[in-house]
Amino acid sequence: MPVSHSIDTQHPLVYTVFSGKVTDEDFDDHLRSLRADPRFESTMAELVDLREVTDVSLSPDTIHSSARWELHAAQARRAVVAPTDVLFGLARMYQSYVGEPAESQFRVFRTLAPALAWVGLEVPPTTP
Repeated sequence: MPVSHSIDTQHPLVYTVFSGKVTDEDFDDHLRSLRADPRFESTMAELVDLREVTDVSLSPDTIHSSARWELHAAQARRAVVAPTDVLFGLARMYQSYVGEPAESQFRVFRTLAPALAWVGLEVPPTTP
């Protein structure tokens, strides 16, 4: 599966890993899965790890509509690790669609260490 998530209620954090080829359907399925997870709370931080993505086929419409989902609370910190130019650009596009005030709590990073610091962790969470 190209996307999976784990929830650490102790920190509280959602750790999402995308891998392989990621499509519109994969992205939408992930959002639905997260929303349906009884452990998920909108105030949780989220760390999205794109380091294992090999190909991406996301439409601008999917990026725009998914950013408008009311899934995360405005104060929930979200960090995306996007090592390539394409992934970084797509993550920044998503960020621009999130809008204020939530946009101020959303950051895109090239490497894991500063993303971990942004969500308040020193070591990576357990892989989902």
